[in-house]
Amino acid sequence: MKELYFIRHGQTEWNAIRRMQGQWNSDLSELGRDQAAVNGRFLANLGIEHLVASPLDRTRQTADIINKHLELDINFDDRIMEWHCGDWSGEMWDEVSNKWPEEFKAWQADQFNYRGPNCENYPDMIDRAQPFLDEILALDHNRIAIVSHGMIGRVMVSTLLGHSVDEMFNYGQSNDTIFHLTEHGEGFATRHFIGGDGPHGGLPPRNY
Repeated sequence: MKELYFIRHGQTEWNAIRRMQGQWNSDLSELGRDQAAVNGRFLANLGIEHLVASPLDRTRQTADIINKHLELDINFDDRIMEWHCGDWSGEMWDEVSNKWPEEFKAWQADQFNYRGPNCENYPDMIDRAQPFLDEILALDHNRIAIVSHGMIGRVMVSTLLGHSVDEMFNYGQSNDTIFHLTEHGEGFATRHFIGGDGPHGGLPPRNY
C-alpha cells in the first residue's frame, strides 16, 4: 500500500515579497528553513523509504534540511519542477498585471488552459508529471516523500485523485503543509498536516 507525502518547499525570499519564481531560483528565508526543519522532524519517524525532489534551489535546500532527519539518498527529477512562468519569471505579481494587463487578465480567467508569454499551462504540467507519477507508483518502496512546489504539487495530487478542473483549484498548499495520500481501494484517501500538526481530513481550502 503506497503512502505518498507531498511536501512544499519552505518559504523563500521571493515568496515573502510576492515575486514570481516559476523555474527561477530563490533561497529559503529564515522562516522557510524553520518550516523545512519542522517537516523533517515530523517525517523522521514515519518510515520514509524514498525521497525525491525538484532540482530547483528552494526544493534542494528544503530536501537537504528534511534529509538530516531521514538520511536517505535524494533523487532529483526535472519533471516536478514548478510551473514555467516564461516572461513573467522574476517579476513582482503586481508588475505582471501592469506590464501584461491583457495576458494576465486572460490567464486569471482561465488559469488551467491559458499560456502566458512563453509560459506553461496546466495540461503541459500534467503531461510531464504523469510519467513521473507512474514511475513512483511502480517503485517497490511504499512510503515516499516528494518535495516540490505549490502548483506542480497540486497537479500531481489532483492527477492521482482524478480531479476535475474546478476541484483542482479548490485547495492549496502553504509552505508548511504536507499532503498525505494513502492508497485506498482503487483510489487514494487524503489528509494533511500543517506545521507537523494533524492529521486534518482532506485537503485544505485555497487561500490565495
